Amino acid sequence: MKTRIVPASHGWLWIKQAFGLFRQSPLIWVTLSISVILIGATLGMIPFLGSVLFQLIAPGLTAGLLLGCRAQQQGEELEIAHLFAGFKSHGAQLVTVGGIYLTGMLIIAAIVGMIGGEPLIRALTAGHPSADTVATTGMAGMNMMPVLVGLALLIPLLMAYWFAPALVVFGNMRPVDALKTSLAASLNNVTAFLVYGLSIFLLFILATLPIMLGFLIMIPIAFISYYTAFEDVFGDDAVSQISKTV
Repeated sequence: MKTRIVPASHGWLWIKQAFGLFRQSPLIWVTLSISVILIGATLGMIPFLGSVLFQLIAPGLTAGLLLGCRAQQQGEELEIAHLFAGFKSHGAQLVTVGGIYLTGMLIIAAIVGMIGGEPLIRALTAGHPSADTVATTGMAGMNMMPVLVGLALLIPLLMAYWFAPALVVFGNMRPVDALKTSLAASLNNVTAFLVYGLSIFLLFILATLPIMLGFLIMIPIAFISYYTAFEDVFGDDAVSQISKTV
């Protein structure tokens, strides 16, 4: 699939466009997002195995949300069933993406563990972490070296994962090719991702007020932004298509 290099300002545009899709079916999006969280929390109650299983199915759940975004964009109705739609069409490939991602996480954990980063290992193996949560967890009770090494390894892995589910379900790519393409596209658009990351971080801080109700909006928007970013970076006329929903 053709990759575009977009301006840094598009990092904010992804969030704006995600809100446009969210406001079309807010209750369904909140339900879908809570469902993903509940699946992760339920599996997390199973020691170790639950986290492993969630890592394996996470790309499939993400793909289902992406398919829901595409359905909305095409004027179709968003449904709860979209959450599992990715497994029906590309289940094996998406689980493979999760397996490669999990393997990468375990390798990072092993490397960090060798330099005294046990708290960071616990963060890496808890659910589906982001770079900022790993940094926050890791810096409590350990020196900075394991944190910096962990982030240096984790960020490229997250970049490789970011577009991979979309490339599998929309581009019909093989898992390894999808991860490679995602990494290259993310590196080519690193400035947009910096703007996106900072914006989403600040918005999540604002979402804590009042009494964290803003998370009911921000969590769905974060999920939807996988799709808006993908459409912008990989679609020739993606901006004009998505902007119709804003």
